[in-house]
Amino acid sequence: MNSDNTILQTLEESVFSKDIERVSLVVSRIDIQSYSPTEIINALSRGIEKAREYFKNGIFSIPDLLVAIDAYRHGINYLKEIAPKLMNQKTEDEKPRVVIGVVEGDVHDMGKNIVAAVLEASGYHVYDLGRNVPNETFLETIRSTKADILALSTMMSTPLANMRILIEMTKTTYPHTAIIVGGAPFDADLARRMGADGYAENAITAPDETNKLLISFASDKKLIK
Repeated sequence: MNSDNTILQTLEESVFSKDIERVSLVVSRIDIQSYSPTEIINALSRGIEKAREYFKNGIFSIPDLLVAIDAYRHGINYLKEIAPKLMNQKTEDEKPRVVIGVVEGDVHDMGKNIVAAVLEASGYHVYDLGRNVPNETFLETIRSTKADILALSTMMSTPLANMRILIEMTKTTYPHTAIIVGGAPFDADLARRMGADGYAENAITAPDETNKLLISFASDKKLIK
């Protein structure tokens, strides 16, 4: 580990200040022999956490947050280009896996897109299935990715009956995959009655709620063993 954290601090600040060009400049100057992938990614992620806190406190707008996320992604993508060995499969495998999508019958995906971006920037490996996604596609992706979390979204009430079926099928077939829901029809009570394990009120609370589910399900798995 490098004891000189100046570059990492600058990288963190560049993401937080939404300076995409500066992110590129800083990443291009990183000595890839001196910093581990975890150190670099953590610096980028700390910048997002600061941006998320500012959004939560009403200082940043949604566009501000999205530009910060773009800066984060730019840093990650630049690293993949200049130092692919840093971004090895082990690094990806260490991330919790989230399958996310808008359920069948709904094409409103703006909220889902923001949640997916925030989760990705918060250190999750996100498999975004898009909108109007059939139940079978969700279930197959959970199987193939061994997802830790299934995140479901809808802005309408009409797909709720089908979503309930999907939740029941997931719990039966993949009981170790936690389910979190969000969208206009939901509050914590409806999420519970639908059979979901968690509820995210918005994109800002999604990483915190997802992390709570991961900790809870990890504890349950230990008890089962």
